[in-house]
Amino acid sequence: MSACGFLFQNLPSHPDQVSVSSARPGLVGLPAPRAEGVATTLSGGEHAAGQDQVFLVEIDSVAPGTEVGQASFRWRRSDRPGWEESGRPTSGLFQDLADGVRIKWLSGAGADFARGDAWTILAMRSQGGAMLLDRDRDTEWVSQGCASEHLTIDLGQTQAAPALALLDHNFTSAAEVWLLADDGPDWEHPAQARRLAPGSPHLVCLTDWSARHWRLSIADPDNPEGCLRASLLYLGGCFRPSRTFRAGYQRSLVAGRSTTVTDAGKLSGSARGLAQSWQIGFRGLTDADLADFEALFAASHDPASGLLNPLIFLPFLENPAHCLYCLPATTLSPVQRHLGSHELSLQLEEVIKSHV
Repeated sequence: MSACGFLFQNLPSHPDQVSVSSARPGLVGLPAPRAEGVATTLSGGEHAAGQDQVFLVEIDSVAPGTEVGQASFRWRRSDRPGWEESGRPTSGLFQDLADGVRIKWLSGAGADFARGDAWTILAMRSQGGAMLLDRDRDTEWVSQGCASEHLTIDLGQTQAAPALALLDHNFTSAAEVWLLADDGPDWEHPAQARRLAPGSPHLVCLTDWSARHWRLSIADPDNPEGCLRASLLYLGGCFRPSRTFRAGYQRSLVAGRSTTVTDAGKLSGSARGLAQSWQIGFRGLTDADLADFEALFAASHDPASGLLNPLIFLPFLENPAHCLYCLPATTLSPVQRHLGSHELSLQLEEVIKSHV
């Protein structure tokens, strides 16, 4: 049986490390008012930031007059201290605030504004690079085209990254996908370049490269959706135990469902998903193997952040696209055997894409 691998040490950890050639913008909500004036407030634009944001807008002066064009306003984003701009005149034309969010006012019958009138605007995050690092298969990077797109990762310094994975992508079999790496970066003449087969629905590549800057370049002009999408990006280590799991492994399908039965015996319900479950066992593990399994387990359950961090399991390294995004069971119980070797049983439960 071939070797297996585990991907659980993702080097890019902050959305600022991942940039995309294009991304579908987020939605801008309607202003929620707390105002005495009669002006109608409208918001618009295409939100480009990678996180949800709340914009706060407030009338800060009506000294020149209470009408649109006379009164002035100030604004800020709720996650930033202090007002980002003050004294800007109100207008009946859209004005840019930040990150693609815009605002304007329409006059009404009466005084348009009173000092202190305020509005909040919720702007949903764009479908950009941040979506690829949030560990959620139900959120996606979605490009605005498909003929020439790329994902670029800056690791901050030169580092070895033995594995790259892009999960739940929609690339067709005709897509041209290249993995590039360079310290410059020089994307015209990168130090490393490899064309990849767009395995579906996951793309996984094992390398022996080291670089600071990495790029996945994709051209799929005949994609029927007219855009590219993917849920999760991984670039980092690949733990390969010195011994693979035993041949007598168990692979199960687990149906998520809810059912109700009436007194008359009528059965109804709904299906909520179909997931894989793997039960695998290892023998003859070394102390180093055991330390890596314990690191894997600790990385999946992080009390400091309070988060669960699923890993990517590659059962057979000769076919890395056949992988599982999963969590280990809540207990890790290695058994000490003779001559310092260890035995370990591991249960892995798939974290599904809900398709909601």
